[in-house]
Amino acid sequence: MSLHIEPTEDAVETLRKERRKNYIAALATSILSVVLAGAILYSLTIIIAPPEEPKVVGYITPDDAPPSDTPPPPEVQRETSSSSHAETPVKVVVAAAAAPVSLPKIDIDPPDEPVMLEEGTALGMGDGFGPDLGDATSAFGTSKPSGSTLVGTFYDTKQTPGGRPTNMNMNQYREFLSRFVNKGWNESELNRFYKAPQQLYAAQFYIPRTPAKDAPKAYGCDDKVKPSQWLAIYRGKVRAPKSGTFRFVGLGDDYLVVRFNKQNVFDYGWESASLGKMTANNAKWLDAMEGKPGNDDLKKELREVGINVPPVTFYKYSSSGHWNNTMRGVAAGKQFTVEQGKVYPIEILVSEGPGGEFGMTLLLEEVGMAPMSKDPKTGAPILPLFRTNYGVPKPDKNKEHVPFDEIGIVWESIK
Repeated sequence: MSLHIEPTEDAVETLRKERRKNYIAALATSILSVVLAGAILYSLTIIIAPPEEPKVVGYITPDDAPPSDTPPPPEVQRETSSSSHAETPVKVVVAAAAAPVSLPKIDIDPPDEPVMLEEGTALGMGDGFGPDLGDATSAFGTSKPSGSTLVGTFYDTKQTPGGRPTNMNMNQYREFLSRFVNKGWNESELNRFYKAPQQLYAAQFYIPRTPAKDAPKAYGCDDKVKPSQWLAIYRGKVRAPKSGTFRFVGLGDDYLVVRFNKQNVFDYGWESASLGKMTANNAKWLDAMEGKPGNDDLKKELREVGINVPPVTFYKYSSSGHWNNTMRGVAAGKQFTVEQGKVYPIEILVSEGPGGEFGMTLLLEEVGMAPMSKDPKTGAPILPLFRTNYGVPKPDKNKEHVPFDEIGIVWESIK
């Protein structure tokens, strides 16, 4: 007898449900495994694979191409690989050839009170007296023509261009300078004298008392010129940094004369070039200049010349006792008015008469403008230098000198 076992319909249905459930679970597990594997592979690709390196695109610009407000079209490109990776590629535009670059002109009005640069900062000031040229300089200027400077030419009135003696004495020298200064600064008047082959370029005029032989030495002719009856004239054009009324203040030992916009506006020193006379240590002339009672004939002569018209303003400084005692300090010259941005011709004459020592100071005072500081002992205003660039001299303050304010406007020299 055999035993036949057959499942019931309920059992068969239950078995089918379990099989279907197992199939769906297996299918879901397979899909999740594939998704997880793909995610892992993608993550590994991002981490391990290097990002696309940035491209450096070079444009070749024509040498004389005018400036443009839009970037140049990439007709010619050169692609190179960057030496480092970055999260975000950066485009760098470079010149494909070493060619001049044209930049758009930007007009910027200079400030009335520019910030001073310290000596030697971005200017190459040499010993502190020269302009922004970078070579060795003297107090009389530098030998290299560059920067914002005036051009100085040196003459020796004691000899002709060929070196023969002129036999000019000191009285004749005074007469010559008076004629030269009062009759238009005609350069042809100087052609009969020896002229140094080298010119110098100066940005300011400030020399504490120094041996007079330093001038021919600076101009490279000390082997031919004795240190007396020499003169140097600095010429050029300057742009007014602001509108206003100004006057030069200073002195020359022996001579310092300024012609601005074809008018004599300053002449004061140990000697007066325009008068043709020595005024230092001369109480009558100094009293006449100050407008004190008396000396009416001298006052008349001063008014006729028209530079030191009485009463002249004098400033004394506690650090310049010699010039205070002999010349009553520095003197203020004739007022002149300028317009901002306008260009004016200027000529500055410096000279030594009998020899010995030479010195000069040329400051600039804006009329009606209060000074930044004053001499604590004399109350005289500390004025800025007249200058054509940002450089300033650094005098030895242990020696006699006229103090000056290092902050001041700059009169740009126009070639």
